[in-house]
Amino acid sequence: MEKAIKRVRTIHPEMTHKAYLFLLWLISKKRLHGYEMIKLLEKEGIGSMGASRLYPMLNQMLKRGWIRQVETKIGKRKRKAYEITSDGSKTLQEGKKLFRGILGEFIREMLS
Repeated sequence: MEKAIKRVRTIHPEMTHKAYLFLLWLISKKRLHGYEMIKLLEKEGIGSMGASRLYPMLNQMLKRGWIRQVETKIGKRKRKAYEITSDGSKTLQEGKKLFRGILGEFIREMLS
């Protein structure tokens, strides 16, 4: 496990922050816009992540090329949605290695 963590830290130091990995995973499931992510996190009881925390994280992921913005139109309103890129998918695969070992065991046990 330690080897996988070192490799991910070397490639993407901020991926040690599990929130980035979680957002990347969430975006990989479905194209989402920021407000939709905030509401989804609140609804699922994961915690509140306000715009002042979410958008800087999304901007960091955009700069890294892990996600891209896609303009969508809902009625007359235009919204910026986010979708994962191929680099983001690779990063997500690397980040999954962080959940092996004791953290993965904890999560499996909590879900059973």
